[in-house]
Amino acid sequence: MSLSLMAFGSVQSANPIVPGETWNDTRGARINAHGCCVVKHDGAYYWFGENRSGMTSMGVSCYRSTDFYSWENLGLAFKTSQALDPETGKGTLERPKVIYNDKTGKWVMYIHWEDGTGYGKARVCVATADNIEGPYEFSSTFRPNDHDSRDQTVFKDTDGKAYHFGSTDMNTNMNVALLSEDYLTTEQNPVTETKILLGLQYEAPAIFKVGDIYYGLFSGCTGWNPNPGHSAWSTEIMGTWNTGENFTVDNEKSTTYRSQSTYVLKLDGHDNAYVYMGDRWNSSNVETSTYVWLPLSMRSGYPVVKWLDRWDLSVFDDADRFKRPAEIVSGETYYFIEANSDRFMSLSNNQICLKNDNEAENMQLRFVAVEGKQYTYKMQEVTSGKYLEDLFGKTLRLSAESDSESQQWYLKQNEDGTYRVCGVTSGNCLTVSGSSTSEGVALYLTEPDDEKFQKFGVYFDTYARPDEAVADMFSAEYRAANRQIMADQEEYEAGLSSVGLVAAGSGMNISSTGDGMVIVDAAGVDGMVSVNVFEAASGRSVCSETFPGGESSQVDLGNCVAPGVYVVVATASTGSAVEKVIIR
Repeated sequence: MSLSLMAFGSVQSANPIVPGETWNDTRGARINAHGCCVVKHDGAYYWFGENRSGMTSMGVSCYRSTDFYSWENLGLAFKTSQALDPETGKGTLERPKVIYNDKTGKWVMYIHWEDGTGYGKARVCVATADNIEGPYEFSSTFRPNDHDSRDQTVFKDTDGKAYHFGSTDMNTNMNVALLSEDYLTTEQNPVTETKILLGLQYEAPAIFKVGDIYYGLFSGCTGWNPNPGHSAWSTEIMGTWNTGENFTVDNEKSTTYRSQSTYVLKLDGHDNAYVYMGDRWNSSNVETSTYVWLPLSMRSGYPVVKWLDRWDLSVFDDADRFKRPAEIVSGETYYFIEANSDRFMSLSNNQICLKNDNEAENMQLRFVAVEGKQYTYKMQEVTSGKYLEDLFGKTLRLSAESDSESQQWYLKQNEDGTYRVCGVTSGNCLTVSGSSTSEGVALYLTEPDDEKFQKFGVYFDTYARPDEAVADMFSAEYRAANRQIMADQEEYEAGLSSVGLVAAGSGMNISSTGDGMVIVDAAGVDGMVSVNVFEAASGRSVCSETFPGGESSQVDLGNCVAPGVYVVVATASTGSAVEKVIIR
């Protein structure tokens, strides 16, 4: 297994990316392009960003690179002098974003525009060019559909439609507006817009799409000072956006690694190669602000950005190695990846914990379906041959195989394809200490009503099984299928509960020899005792007997039922006793 998420691969750039450090262009001058976007076109990358002289806005810089490391300064693609306020004679240009209009053949740039005296105008500036590097010509400034708009971006969808995202209502809400066909203004006939993430005070939007799912990275509103990152997602760009977790997971995640989001770039060549782009602002001299670019992983189904002191594109060599299976096959080996951290369930120094990609530590588990129980597996750790066990509903351990239900795990489906991993004996769920996302944090079990439980995805190694079917985890069909599984599971669980599992205290005891013989000890019970046996998976009654209390009775199931899991219910005037039994 590659260590590429922690160290360089075999091929390294002579000029790796060093997040937060000064980045010079090919002439040795400091790159001056803040609040950026990066566009891939004709085999080259184009980096657009705010050009500052100290705090003064000079325009929008354009840099070009063919290797993603060395950037040539092409000069100002658009100048602040082209968009001065007629009253103040000044202007400020921030957060430029460039998209291409296929119908008009024009490159269109959207910029947050102010009059050079503060942030009261809250408008966008639009400029166009025939060539990607410019020069761009001024088109207009306006408030999108009359809404104040500060931190902003534009997003071009796969159907060619484009949308403006802007922090509005004094940074209280995020407004999403459909652009006109030429992208030069917002759609007016009819006005098509919606406000999302209401009252959350998000800014610095960076929007991208994976499959059928839209994702956004945002910051809170703390001026130039960094704060925890925020994420959100939606299946409809103009629909409801669901809030997610902080997309940064390591030390200094409380400040998004001392950065503020500005853009997410999808790199060619891999399904799972994205770059997070942020700014580490210097509030007293914006010109000297630096750039925090880091790999962004969507492997877990959610955006995750881990800290690296330095990196190059070899970090993506194994980006597509581990994928979700289309279905879990009994007898095959899988890995658990925790969704919020994109880290593996691992065994390190005899502790079960979360770790980065590391073949020596990541736990490879053989899933063995439990006969007679749906959605339930035993999990054998491949290296040791031992089985994952629920210890008193609190901790995890690896033990020699036994018939105990403490080695059985119920996978409760989530809509996104992840699971709650629940111990059968306790019903408690696999989780992370303190809901931490840090590498090395311990795993344990918690009650299922605890909101801090974590979601775990099941993954397989495509290098070992290249022909195995892969889940289309970012498709609408995948989520619809998962919702159906969730409904099926609810019906299954209702069937189990309808068997009549009631509290003990009846004075009776039920045991099983494992070969089909069930013993009901009712020595302390007066009156008649009725024994009913139900199939655990369906709740169907398969056997019933009645005998006098005051004695023990045997019920031989071996000759009347198939091997599987059953529930035995003994009922008397004193109450009921319930026991699950396994017939082999």
